[in-house]
Amino acid sequence: MNQEIVNKISQYQNQIWQTVSITASEASGEALTFGTPFTISTTPNDLFSEMAAPKLVVQFALANMPENPHILLFSQETFVEMAALMKKVDVLEIEEADDTLVSEVRPIIESIVQGICLAIGNIRNEPLISTGLSVRFQIFAFPQNLQRSESVVRTNVAIASDKINGTVVWLMDEDTGADLSGVHEQQEQTFGSTLEETEGRTVSALTLPEEAQNLEILLDIPLEISVELGRVKMLMKDVADLGSGSIVEIDKAAGEPVDVLVNGRLVAKGEVVVIEDNFGVRITEILSPQERLQRLNEAI
Repeated sequence: MNQEIVNKISQYQNQIWQTVSITASEASGEALTFGTPFTISTTPNDLFSEMAAPKLVVQFALANMPENPHILLFSQETFVEMAALMKKVDVLEIEEADDTLVSEVRPIIESIVQGICLAIGNIRNEPLISTGLSVRFQIFAFPQNLQRSESVVRTNVAIASDKINGTVVWLMDEDTGADLSGVHEQQEQTFGSTLEETEGRTVSALTLPEEAQNLEILLDIPLEISVELGRVKMLMKDVADLGSGSIVEIDKAAGEPVDVLVNGRLVAKGEVVVIEDNFGVRITEILSPQERLQRLNEAI
């Protein structure tokens, strides 16, 4: 592997994991610190010996490279500690690690991925979102992009809090590492300049702005738009007593704007209208494009 890739990714790690510390602390309600990152180049064969025991396996991709998933690996002990943190129980109260605990830790995992996307987006000065997130407790099986890659970028990061003392391993293939570090861009720019000098022309495939390529990918991502009329908290016994004809009073006055959410994140407000036989919403307030991308980055 090009050592420049490893060096540049290593330089980014502190910034990335400082952001992750913030997003994960917010999600868990506890102070979580991700630090002391250490990045090296390794090979899939060198990793096999560590994969005999089940782990919490997190897979996700960045939308600009959807076919090249990243992997986050958490040991069974760290998985249980995170679950205990989220359940607000002592770690000894969790008898064993299994798939039933995955839902407990998913908010932390989503916040970690969110933090990685935010930090990389800040480094690259462009919004980034994740896609294809999966969280499973299992024996790790290498995805195809890691199997094909001769070299793998590996980063070990310590996780620390009052209840957690563990490590997360972040794996990405060489092409993903080159893209993240900007090495591909530098090589393309150099190659394009050489062609221009020797042939007196530029190559459009090499000089196509990366932002345009990313935008084309983002435009094909399906999003769920929902309109929320209001919310209310009820006791379990009151919910059990609901029946046909029951009226649930919500916490919003008549005539107030309704919330328009994309993938569960508020992006606009509007008023309910009737279009022929269907309900609709007329947008009255909306976030700026930059703020909307930020909200979507948090949601995916």
